[in-house]
Amino acid sequence: MKSIFLNTRFYLVLLAVITAFSVGYFLPFFFYFAFVLLVVLTITLAIELFLLFHIKNGITAERIVTERLSNGDTNDIQLQVKNKYPFAVSLQIIDEVPFQFQNRDFLITTKISKHSSKQLNYQLVPKERGLYEFGAINVFASYGTKLLSKRFKEAVNQNIAVYPSFLNLRKYELLASKTALLPNGIKRTRKIGQSSEFEQIKDYVMGDDLRHINWKASAKKQHLMVNHYQEEKAQNVYLLIDKGRTMKMPFDGMSLLDYSINAALMLANISVKRQDKAGLWTFEKKTDVFLKADNKMLQVRKIVDALYHISTDFKESNYQYVLTDSLKKIQKRSLLILFTNFETLDAVKRQLPYLRALAKKHVLLTIIFENTLLHSVSAKKAHTTKDIYIQTIASKFVHEKQLIIQELQMHGIKTIYTKPKDLSVNLLNKYLEIKQQEII
Repeated sequence: MKSIFLNTRFYLVLLAVITAFSVGYFLPFFFYFAFVLLVVLTITLAIELFLLFHIKNGITAERIVTERLSNGDTNDIQLQVKNKYPFAVSLQIIDEVPFQFQNRDFLITTKISKHSSKQLNYQLVPKERGLYEFGAINVFASYGTKLLSKRFKEAVNQNIAVYPSFLNLRKYELLASKTALLPNGIKRTRKIGQSSEFEQIKDYVMGDDLRHINWKASAKKQHLMVNHYQEEKAQNVYLLIDKGRTMKMPFDGMSLLDYSINAALMLANISVKRQDKAGLWTFEKKTDVFLKADNKMLQVRKIVDALYHISTDFKESNYQYVLTDSLKKIQKRSLLILFTNFETLDAVKRQLPYLRALAKKHVLLTIIFENTLLHSVSAKKAHTTKDIYIQTIASKFVHEKQLIIQELQMHGIKTIYTKPKDLSVNLLNKYLEIKQQEII
């Protein structure tokens, strides 16, 4: 589809011509100047119009995007533009990105040489899972004085699915490996198991368990040597995701449910890579999805597909049902990682009997989200009585989070207190710590 558009520059010149004609009514010199300007404007328009329209498809554009986008991550989108004109043109490109991004001022400005192609890149960060629809690519080409533009519209409508975060899986695999260089926020842990299966004898390094020193080997080598044992594998790791209404709380454009889904996928991939068995359990009033723990690579794909469809019905979650159902579904002692959102101590106490029962049979790790907005409000300097009142309320809720953590830990329930954006990193650290301690 092609059409012509008069640019702002044309209207400015036209306004100058009209003004000159108006002044020419009193000063004849300006009348002749306006006439010459009008002739030049008409000739210029005719030349540019001919040059832009004498080739039918002077500009072509193609969008290159992967079949799936990664939720919460920076996704690269490519535009391949080709110029078939025998002269360079200036382009303004508007790609009709999905409405979910609310990007109403999308514009790429560039220049492309004659008979050449150019690759343009831009980035999108989706904040929710689901189907996203890209519209047409609109390319406005202009030449010379840029008084007018010819529009080329490539109707390349595309439906792209946004899946739980998968772009960073490789990064977390490296962070979890023995040789990874760990950034700030990741703690290096010694991978020394306590199982009876011997692995090898190595030189002693700071942090090795002194109980594992091999004195015979040390005497022979004349420096300390330690026994290393294989870390216990094939342990069950179940990812329990609460789909209740409290998990719909947004932070930085993403819900707590989506933060949890991204972290759950990361840990499922890591645990399977480390030969543990990953399982998934999503619930609200009742069980929505249950995938029995498995360590086959196909399991990660099943978990990805299951997580893509998860949503909340804004109901209160039933932890009593989780407890009774776990007795039938999970027989072996397992690591249960519970993604939920307790905002008040009363909410915890209502569910505490069921959580304690789960913790007696399994290792229960509960995610407690830090309300970053409340922290920022409570840290602000108060100037008015209203500010003091707001800060007092915010501080009360912040303190209540600490009481929630103390209450859970007092009953043997492990916790992670984390900002939503740091969930994946902190969860990985805790998983490695639990594996090191061999308490599953």
